[in-house]
Amino acid sequence: MSKLSAVIESSVKFPLLESADFCRNENVMIDFFKIEGPKELSFMNFEIRGVVEGFYGTPWTMEKRREIIKFLGEHGYNLYIYAPKDDQLHRKRWRDMYGENFKSEFSKLLVEGSASGVTVVFSVSPGLAVKYSSDEDIDIMVSKFIEMADLGVRSFALFYDDIPETLIHEEDMKEFTSLAQAQSFFANTVYRSLKEKVDGISRFIVCPTQYHAEEITEYMRTLGKEIDREISIMWTGSSVCSERISAENAKLAEMAFERKPLFWDNYPVNDAFMIPELHVGPYEGRAPEIVEHSEGIVLNPMIQPCASKIALGSAAEFLSDPYGFEVEKSWSRAIKEIAPSCEKEMKIFCEYYLMSPVHRGQSKRLVDTRDSLELQVSQNSWSRVQELLMEEATRVSESAEVLKKKLPASLLEEIEPWIMEFSLWGKALRSASGIVSARLLKSAQTLTEEEISEILNLCTEAESALCELVKVDTISGGVLFRESIQEILIRAKGFTKLLPN
Repeated sequence: MSKLSAVIESSVKFPLLESADFCRNENVMIDFFKIEGPKELSFMNFEIRGVVEGFYGTPWTMEKRREIIKFLGEHGYNLYIYAPKDDQLHRKRWRDMYGENFKSEFSKLLVEGSASGVTVVFSVSPGLAVKYSSDEDIDIMVSKFIEMADLGVRSFALFYDDIPETLIHEEDMKEFTSLAQAQSFFANTVYRSLKEKVDGISRFIVCPTQYHAEEITEYMRTLGKEIDREISIMWTGSSVCSERISAENAKLAEMAFERKPLFWDNYPVNDAFMIPELHVGPYEGRAPEIVEHSEGIVLNPMIQPCASKIALGSAAEFLSDPYGFEVEKSWSRAIKEIAPSCEKEMKIFCEYYLMSPVHRGQSKRLVDTRDSLELQVSQNSWSRVQELLMEEATRVSESAEVLKKKLPASLLEEIEPWIMEFSLWGKALRSASGIVSARLLKSAQTLTEEEISEILNLCTEAESALCELVKVDTISGGVLFRESIQEILIRAKGFTKLLPN
């Protein structure tokens, strides 16, 4: 929607708008209403507001999918794409048909989608083995889609992501001049055959092999030129997991594909090398102007569906009102919804798990605390060091205990490994505080056996916490405090062991 059409749609009560001469000049129109900047677009939202279950790792259960679809409907989303990479029949064994049990369960997703106002899209990723020139492969793909159409599916997707960027079969090399040409032919043929055999196809989506870039490539140009104009093309931005998605990048994809792209936003996904991370930060870094240069946005969630609701809840407000979106407020509301009886403690927990492709650094509060702690250590201000350590230890430990008692069981089960790590940082911080509070770093020249024993016990406790943290499978902002804790521990041990006599 252009700025002009947006103004017209919201201003039909003004007879002046019926004048063709008046409407020809967009600038005159905007000056007339005295609207400046993004305010004129504050009522705009994204046409497609969705989720693509497109991660690597254990797919969600059908029960969790129904729960998420209901959540999506309650938060203004209108699309869900079924595309788990590790569903063998979706990707590696795509030529095999789904069994009756799967189809029965998928039918329940359609029922939930219908009740929630969410379109359920069925997708297949054939690119690892498909022969684009093969009539047999085209027939298999169409048959697979028709089986799902018989259940009531009317929106489909064909994914070519994460595969070799060259043709690999000799038959395809003889038939096509490029990968883009081959993929366009396959997608067009499948789509047109499907339309002939199934009434009411509402949407067909393709994810290209080159689904991100900072400059237009020949692949993108060919795909945009040759693929059917009714087919949507997905795009992740300037990189696979884009820290920022700009209006300029949206325009680049729009120009290359000769249509508005559908953004596949890889947040809060935590698959592959990101599995140790928990992405529970706010939704940010997306320019509101992309609403004018895209069909919409679908977010790729985490392996943990309940924990994904924080980012999805935050993003819902951006998708519904990109120009009026407030990052921190939307994040706080999402946290409160998922943890209504312990929102303060949950927000402290989330501060420790901000790190993601969208949030390259750690929480500002944690960074500031770390910096202050290091400064006080360097200045031998041990009283203040002890205060800082105890404050953070108490904040973490008490929050962890509250979350264990009050979080919904389904959410607690998903994030238990991260809660355990969170608790260990509380223990490590408290142990370091204990060492300092025992005045172990003072310059006394003699120590009693009792004092030495106290020192060693406290050091053992701190070492134990750090050793346990080395063994965990998760990662958090607690790593910011490791060096300070280690320095305190080393100073304390050195004081007891290196002191003469």
